[in-house]
Amino acid sequence: VDVIPNSIVLAQAANESGWGTSRFARDFNALFGQYTYDNNSGIKPAYREEGKKHLIKFFPTINKSIESYFNNINTHIAYYDFRQVRKHIRENNLSLDPNILIKTLSGYAEDQSYTDIIISIIRDNQLTQYDNIETI
Repeated sequence: VDVIPNSIVLAQAANESGWGTSRFARDFNALFGQYTYDNNSGIKPAYREEGKKHLIKFFPTINKSIESYFNNINTHIAYYDFRQVRKHIRENNLSLDPNILIKTLSGYAEDQSYTDIIISIIRDNQLTQYDNIETI
């Protein structure tokens, strides 16, 4: 488990939760739109495509949502490239560039422009100013 730049975390939370206005964020503390197939820990999306079976994970607190997101990025096979790029950056004593790391997260959402959207949110809201803060 290692650091995820705050700018990425904030941008993904903003995007995935509709800037905190989504039903999942408001009612279920779900900031990151994480999928689950467990009926005991998920809510059916109102507009799920026919044939799809995923649920959106819900949480007792916002902190648990964030903890689950960090665990997801740091362990799930889908984000292996993220971890490898981050490892390479660290081994070469470079700063964690969110623009480089985000490109490895294209599988986080089905939208083909997902990474461009996240980069845009970071840029437009100057979120990199939070990257060197240990806690937000």
